[in-house]
Amino acid sequence: MTANHRPLSIIARCALCSIKAELFVCSHCDKVICQICLDKHQLQVNEILKEQWGLCKTKYLNLYHLSEQWGLCKTKYLNLYHLSDNHAKEMVNVENEMDRIRLLVNQRYTDLNEMDRIRLLVNQRYTDLVNLIENEKNNVLNNIEENIQLNSSNVKHTDLQHLFDSIGQRLNNIFEDPNASYDTEDFLLEINHFNTLMKTREKQIQTSSFKYPSLSPMKPTSISDIFGELQWNIARMSNPILTRSSIIDSRSLNSKLNGSMSSETNDEFHEDGTITSEKPTSMSVMQRQKQWTLDAAGVPHFLCILSKKNHLLFACDKYGSIDLYQLDSNEPRITPRHLRQFELFPGNTTSPQPLIIETFTVYTPFIVVSAHLNDQADTSSIYFFDHRGLKQADTCLQNFPVRQLSADVSCKCLWGIDRHQHLVYYNQLPMNVQQIPNCIEHREDFIKFTRNFEPIRIAQNQTSIAIIERNSQRAQLFDKRTKKKIDEVENLLRSKGIFRLWNVLVIGVVGPRMMLRDDNSMVLKLDEELPPNSRPPSINHLILELDSQGLPVSQIERISVYGLVLGPNQEILLGCKKHQQNGLIECYI
Repeated sequence: MTANHRPLSIIARCALCSIKAELFVCSHCDKVICQICLDKHQLQVNEILKEQWGLCKTKYLNLYHLSEQWGLCKTKYLNLYHLSDNHAKEMVNVENEMDRIRLLVNQRYTDLNEMDRIRLLVNQRYTDLVNLIENEKNNVLNNIEENIQLNSSNVKHTDLQHLFDSIGQRLNNIFEDPNASYDTEDFLLEINHFNTLMKTREKQIQTSSFKYPSLSPMKPTSISDIFGELQWNIARMSNPILTRSSIIDSRSLNSKLNGSMSSETNDEFHEDGTITSEKPTSMSVMQRQKQWTLDAAGVPHFLCILSKKNHLLFACDKYGSIDLYQLDSNEPRITPRHLRQFELFPGNTTSPQPLIIETFTVYTPFIVVSAHLNDQADTSSIYFFDHRGLKQADTCLQNFPVRQLSADVSCKCLWGIDRHQHLVYYNQLPMNVQQIPNCIEHREDFIKFTRNFEPIRIAQNQTSIAIIERNSQRAQLFDKRTKKKIDEVENLLRSKGIFRLWNVLVIGVVGPRMMLRDDNSMVLKLDEELPPNSRPPSINHLILELDSQGLPVSQIERISVYGLVLGPNQEILLGCKKHQQNGLIECYI
């Protein structure tokens, strides 16, 4: 084996301190120096390295702070950019609103000018009418005066009286004074002239009739025929006021993209898969006529129809007071027969802290309501009653507000809306008292929406479920099995500030349950758009019946409408408020 040799060491004088010692080659200055000088050089190198490292570290920290400041500046810039973008959008909205208000002000100014013109025209017609009456009055009075003068000359004979007096006076003078001179021939001629005048006047009296003035009665005349009739022209709403968009399948989409669809169509294809018409089709909307009216003990906030042996109408107010009626299944013009009245919560109407019913539905064998205390709107309690109003099972407490419940016997489920979670869910429909707790305890989510989608009402038929969304004012139809959106109806009146789609989506009657018609035609209730925090004594409502294409076919205009249901013969029943604590049920066909 080869032994390891120690490196050769040099003993000589150091190039720096001249001390004889073991020397080493310095890597810093490439000189041969001793260990002491080598250590000094190493310290100098370390100091220089430390100083350079400090400078690098300082520069790095400066760059780091600069990068942080740049990041902050960039963030501020992006925030300012988004703010400016939002501000620009808001400014566009403000400008549009200002343009709308400007047009409205100009229109009202024009209307005021028109009213001023009409006022001047009314004043002018008044002046002309007064002048016409004054002229006619003067003409009548002048004619009367002329006739008076004519009749006076025929009756009084003043000229003959003067002539007779003159002749008589001269005869008296002759008889009294024998010496008076007179011309006998002239005197006789004057007497003969007087006799001739009297004969002529006598003949005139005998041949002329005396005219008595009289004023005939006024003919019955409408003041509008003379003065003009004031009319108020109201701009009617254009139809349709709702639009319907149908979801198209991939084949229709491909045919559209491939140009196979007719170029003569006026429809426009949108990226969201809907077809809307560029020019809404106008059609006449029939005004439904009221057939009968019933007095209700309370305000009918909820109307439900149940088909058993006969069709039963349940009318419930928000405190749980129910009027039960029997409808004629064949003739909607016949007024229903009142069967009985009962209360779900006895004494609730007069309670200082009453339960408020949020939703009400009926099926065989139960009445189901969701209610909450007046100051506890964030939770709900579900109650089950039989059709006589007797409570069944225990109260089912819910830690969320139940917006609506709708019994669906065909699918054997109880549909509901969870306002907190923005979702539509369903429970199994209990068919007896023992099933109630377990069915209500377990629920299944049907569709969960985003936070900006707020469902407020639902209705269903055999295959579809319709959901009204509050913000977008749309009624969207979904397939129950696939959960796919198949149709949509949009309320255009909300954007015009006239009516909003609210509270009730209808709802037809097929068999024993309420649902949409099988062809997805529907009836919608729209409420008048009101300013925030306003509480008018009454609200205008528009009830619209839509066909399967989404076009209005009939309508009802009414105030203070709450409940709404479709009868067995397609008549529309409305629950309306009459006074503060009672109401009416009206039938329209």
